[in-house]
Amino acid sequence: MFRHLKTKLTFAYGGLLGLILLAVAGLVLASVARSAEANVRAELQATASVYERLWQINESQLADNAEIMARDFGFREAVATEDADTIASALENLRNRLSLARAFLVFEDGRALEAGSSRILDTSPAVMSAVLADDHASGLIAIGDVQFQAVSSPVMAPARVGWVIFASRLDAAELGELESLSPIALSASIIAADADGITKLPAPTKSMIQASAPLDGFGELPAGHLLLNFPVAAAMAPFRPMLVAIAFLAAGGLCALVLCSWFISRTLTQPITRLDEATRQLASGVPVDLSINSPDEIGRLAQSFSVMAREIELREQSMVKMSLTDTETLLPNRRALQNAIAEATTGEDDVYTVAIGIDRFPQIMTAIGQSATNELMAKLGARLEQHTDVRMTAMATTDVIGILVSATDGLDGVDQILSYVSHPIAVSGEMIDIELSAGCCIIGLHSALSPVDEAMVALQQGRALRQRVHLFDEQAYGDPSSTLSLMSDMVSGLSDGSVYLAYQPKFDLRRGAVQSVEALLRWDHPIRGKVSPDTFVGFAEETGHIRPLSQWVMSQAKADREIMAAAGFDLKMSVNISGRLLTDSAFLDWAIAELGDACERFCFEVTETAVIDDPKAALANIERVRSAGIEISIDDYGSGLSSLSYLKQIPAQELKIDKSFVLSLQSNSSDALLIKSTIDLAHSLGMSVTVEGVETADALQLLQGMGADVAQGYYIARPLPLANVLAFFQAGVPSIRLSAVQDRPSLANRKLAR
Repeated sequence: MFRHLKTKLTFAYGGLLGLILLAVAGLVLASVARSAEANVRAELQATASVYERLWQINESQLADNAEIMARDFGFREAVATEDADTIASALENLRNRLSLARAFLVFEDGRALEAGSSRILDTSPAVMSAVLADDHASGLIAIGDVQFQAVSSPVMAPARVGWVIFASRLDAAELGELESLSPIALSASIIAADADGITKLPAPTKSMIQASAPLDGFGELPAGHLLLNFPVAAAMAPFRPMLVAIAFLAAGGLCALVLCSWFISRTLTQPITRLDEATRQLASGVPVDLSINSPDEIGRLAQSFSVMAREIELREQSMVKMSLTDTETLLPNRRALQNAIAEATTGEDDVYTVAIGIDRFPQIMTAIGQSATNELMAKLGARLEQHTDVRMTAMATTDVIGILVSATDGLDGVDQILSYVSHPIAVSGEMIDIELSAGCCIIGLHSALSPVDEAMVALQQGRALRQRVHLFDEQAYGDPSSTLSLMSDMVSGLSDGSVYLAYQPKFDLRRGAVQSVEALLRWDHPIRGKVSPDTFVGFAEETGHIRPLSQWVMSQAKADREIMAAAGFDLKMSVNISGRLLTDSAFLDWAIAELGDACERFCFEVTETAVIDDPKAALANIERVRSAGIEISIDDYGSGLSSLSYLKQIPAQELKIDKSFVLSLQSNSSDALLIKSTIDLAHSLGMSVTVEGVETADALQLLQGMGADVAQGYYIARPLPLANVLAFFQAGVPSIRLSAVQDRPSLANRKLAR
């Protein structure tokens, strides 16, 4: 009878009777509750409408009485003459005759009298604003802790001399009369607004049906609400017998449902429970052993589940293997290497993570193609796996193999491994010669990076130093995060003024005057203090910030030069251009456009080494700058690898001799010979010569004797902010005479340099 699941389900439908009864009971209860609530709400709204009508009637009566009082001749005369006793008596008589709660007279100047008292009171600003805005103001007003319905009427004699204000108390007695008018036993209350005009009605509850009607405030005074409440229990009372009967009927149906569920659990839930347990085992990775001997659909489902579990287990094993395997070379991948590093333990010998790279890898891949390169890396990895000291081999990147080594001989052991595998590899019938480099890190020694990343960095460090095997150098690696933070601070400094330009005058030895200045970057960091330009400009070049920094320098130098020119000092402005930007045509186009008509008043200082990386593009861009009218100066000549060929090719107007030759200059020194020959060489090439680092009168005298054109250094002036350099010029540049110079800066120079 119960061989099939559908037979069991058919039998179980009998238990649905209880659910149907419960559903019916629930629907009836909900319908009754909605109906009762709707009826009560209708009564509450009707009562609220009645109260609104009563409010209007009472307001009209109060307004009529106030109007009568305001028009009374004797009362107007008393108000006009400010007869306080007469006004108070008249208000008291009318208040008693009309059974008013409160009666007031408000004068134009804000003073007030209340019925029965001749004492002068102060009218609240809100009430005064209300009657000034509307002579016939009306609405809810609070006097003390009691709410009143109030109206006002102007007193004209013949001009307006004040207002009569009548107020009717909104107390429990009046609200009780309202409650008596309703056919249901509701409760009524007045909810006044707070000082901000917000009425905070009590939150609705399940036990109370609530309705409200708004009450206008007196003029600009806060409004209020009439709140009507009626208990839900009272609304449901007429339906209680019917609901009890429905509850009994629902309880009977529920009992039937419980009996049916008990029967179904014996036949259905046991195998389903076992399937649920098997599913949990499968989810947690535990092998599933499911055996359900049943000929029905659940038995067949269990058999299908067992097959699925076995297939999932096989696929999971395959996926785990794939996630730890490089698909191109079939070697373990970086994740597998990291897992092996995490499981590695250090004993007597250091455990190394080693990154092995093939030198000239890009050229090899270009020559043999990607597929053959993958085969090359796979065979190299297979060789490494055969070495006894190699515990793990994996592809760290597409061109680097990572290994885990227990090296008793330190870096010498790693070098022996490279020698072991560094012989030609056959790829597609061709023998490929390989040269290997390795970067090493000791696991756990540093915390700057992960061991794999440290080994990769060590590989690059070793190649830069032309070392076959190199151990990770944490000091050389530095703190890139600090560099990035410094660059972020630098970007902020461009806008907050901590990064600024200082200007160092360049003294023309032939004319005996300052004809130009050099713009130099300075940075007063709020925390680190003064940061050397060599530091942050170098970091800017490394991190890609050099272009926006140079654009700021160019724009600022242009603006400052215009300020100098307006002050009467039309000087040529020299700006240093990074070698990274010398091949950036877009930047140079921007610079030419930015300078515009002022190009002829600017000089770009570049180093001769800046053209070494891409001479063709650099020289072409220099020609473009020259065509725009910007002069070119070869900066720091002699500080690096000076090349006569580049000196000949660069179309420069100026050659700047590095200060390293000048600081220790003596008449009979080799530096003097080099400077003299350089000056003669520059002059023969049609260039003027500027000498940096002039700090003494003797040096200046020697340089002029050698034929130098321009001198620059602390003896002339230190780099000065814009305001200081303007003051330096306005004070008059001290005359520098070779026969009378002193071995120190001038007094004006020293004052401005502080």
